[in-house]
Amino acid sequence: MKKIFIFTMCAISIVLLGSCRSSKQEKSPIETFVMPCSEYTSGEGVLRAWASGASDNETTARKKALAVASAELAAMLSKTVQSTTEDYSSALTEGEQVSSKSFLSDRTKITVEKSISGATIICDRWNKDENGQYTNYIVLELKGSEYLKALYEEISKNQEVSINKQQLEELFIKNINENFNK
Repeated sequence: MKKIFIFTMCAISIVLLGSCRSSKQEKSPIETFVMPCSEYTSGEGVLRAWASGASDNETTARKKALAVASAELAAMLSKTVQSTTEDYSSALTEGEQVSSKSFLSDRTKITVEKSISGATIICDRWNKDENGQYTNYIVLELKGSEYLKALYEEISKNQEVSINKQQLEELFIKNINENFNK
């Protein structure tokens, strides 16, 4: 009898405690907003730059987004190229190091500008708010292989300095993955 009484009291307590919560669900003042195109990230030999531009004019918003994305992509590419050049020249002997490093630095400056202008838009989304402001979200993509192809074309114009293309490509892809795939 005592066991039945204890069991009944436990069951009643559980039911009463479960009904004690507030009947009114409070909404969090913080809204979760996932930026459009944020699923595209750099890595695996590909550089991707995300940007947005806002204006009351669609064309202006797009131009702003493209300008910011291009600048971001150029900065990412420059950082990757600089790291790759440093890694490549440190692997060479002292005599080769100086000439190859300056040669690569000169050629990469030329190819960075060409490559940025050839970047591909892989995400292009729009939003219009209640005030009539347009926001354009853009992701520009540059494949490492496309950049290296342009670099090799530039390098082939000068036959005096030899570059180990396979080693350079491995270092380039490694630097993309280490710097931007986090």
